[in-house]
Order: sequence, then structure tokens, then C-alpha cells
Amino acid sequence: MYEALIAIWHQDYQLLVSHGAIAMVVLCLVLILFLESAFVFLPLPGDSLVLLSGGLVASGVIGHEVTLLYLPLAAGLGSLLAYWQGYALAHTRFMHHIERMVPQGSLPRAHDLLEKHGFMAMFSSRFVPFVRVLTPMLMGMTGMKLPKVALVSFFSAFCWTFALSLLSSSLMKVPQLEQYHHLLTKALIMISAVLFVLAVLALGIRWFKSHRANKAE
Repeated sequence: MYEALIAIWHQDYQLLVSHGAIAMVVLCLVLILFLESAFVFLPLPGDSLVLLSGGLVASGVIGHEVTLLYLPLAAGLGSLLAYWQGYALAHTRFMHHIERMVPQGSLPRAHDLLEKHGFMAMFSSRFVPFVRVLTPMLMGMTGMKLPKVALVSFFSAFCWTFALSLLSSSLMKVPQLEQYHHLLTKALIMISAVLFVLAVLALGIRWFKSHRANKAE
């Protein structure tokens, strides 16, 4: 995987093909999007990776089926797992631990979306990190019907991945930006890494403060 990342960094796509690493790259993208949509305590950079995927499609490294089928399917299945977690773990101490870990205001924001917009909250929250995991969890906790949740989950996942990948692939096709393709690719990789580190630090700091507050009590 390290060689694949280095190849993408240097845009040496022939190296990816010669090492047979394309399938591994696609598998990693699918797995990360599934985990990011399913577990609130895994602050993975889903948005920037979808943008990166769109750039790879525009470069001819991966096919359109990745962003139009594999990634939305992975994100939709992740949301269903989040729904199941909310259904199974409602009114348990584990939900209290989740509230302590997520960024300040994420849970109230998800509550507000759900109360004001119902199933439309699932669609709109797909575009908001952390909240896109909390919303299906809250739907599971309140016992909303699974078929409707599944329908909105997969539809919103498709719109999310389609919109972001279309944005990045369109930028890669702009003639005036052709000489900056390597910079755009590196920027997306760096943004993914930085967002991941910042999210981990934010979760760690929030957990530490909450742990200290509980000890003080």
C-alpha cells in the first residue's frame, strides 16, 4: 500500500498498473468510506478521499464505476450499520461514551436535523462529517423504519459521492489547470492526512477533558 500511495503522490500511474495495485487502491477507498460512515469514533477523511477518487477517475486510473457504484454502496452500507448500532445500543451507557467523544455540538446538530426534517435529515447530514454517522444512529434509536432509512441512505450516499467526485474530476479537466494536476492531487492527499490528524486530536482532547471532568465529580 505504501508503494501505491507513493505512486499516486508522484502520479506514476504506470507503476500502479505494473504492480497490480489498482484493485488495492479501490479496496482501500471502499473500506475507508464504509468505516467512516459506520463508526463515529473513526474520524476518517471521507470527503477528501471522494474528491481524490474523482481526480483519479479523471486521470483514467480508476473507472467511473468506483465513484458511481462502489463508493456510494460502501457509504450506504456504513450508514445502515450506524442505524443498527443506534437500534441495538439505545439507552445504554455506550451512547453516553459516544456523546463524550464526538465534537462539541455534533449530537445536538444531528438531533435538530432529525426533528426538523425527518428523513430529509439523512440526506442533508450526509454532507456533514460526524453528523452523517450520528443521524442514522439516532434514527435507529428512535425506531424509524429500516426500509425508508435504507432508501434515503443509499440515495444520499450516491448524491454525495457523485457531487464531490464530479467537482474534482471537472477541475482536473479544466485546460487552464492542466499544469497543476500534480499539485491538486498532492493537495488532496495532504488535506486527507491533515483532516485525519486534526479529527483524531479533537476526539482525544474532548475525551481527555470529559475524563478529567468525570474524575473531578
